[in-house]
Amino acid sequence: MLWLDAHPDFNTPETTRSGSLGGMPVAVATGRALQRMRIEARLDPPLSDRHIVMGGVRLTDPLEQSLLDQSSIEQLTVDDLRQMTPAVFAQLDRLSRLTDKIYVHIDMDVLDPSEVMGHGNKVPNGPSSEQLAKLFEAIFSRYEKASAIGFATIPSTDEGGLSIGAVNRMIAGAVRGIKLREGRRVNAK
Repeated sequence: MLWLDAHPDFNTPETTRSGSLGGMPVAVATGRALQRMRIEARLDPPLSDRHIVMGGVRLTDPLEQSLLDQSSIEQLTVDDLRQMTPAVFAQLDRLSRLTDKIYVHIDMDVLDPSEVMGHGNKVPNGPSSEQLAKLFEAIFSRYEKASAIGFATIPSTDEGGLSIGAVNRMIAGAVRGIKLREGRRVNAK
């Protein structure tokens, strides 16, 4: 899983300051908390830390950071995402070797706040949707195992349609990548 979010969502009920379940999905998926919820979601066994790469994280609770430091989850910086550095592709190569599918998760607060004005948890200095669209085109073009993309916390208040425009740009980038990948597959036959 490539987890793109301004927050790692790696809190547990014991580490959270807000008590929000929205800050726990990666901890739950990795088996660190709320086991029954994970099993009922049919994620059994838990997802291995080695199968997760986080990108764009820039706001972490202190106890959550301690959990991350103890994990083997890999991290990519905002600049890695913006510039599509070799670190991004090294991590995706690694995930490709370890897993049978790669899911790309985007929490909209990973974006620069100018594109998610109505988001309740926006954090300064994120990448633009255009930068992520280019990244998704590259990912879905290069990696056969890149098989799903999901968006979370799309702001319900979206004056001027900025956030939905950002979602559409990122989806279009992923679709362009899939078309390139499919075109290569057809031409190889």
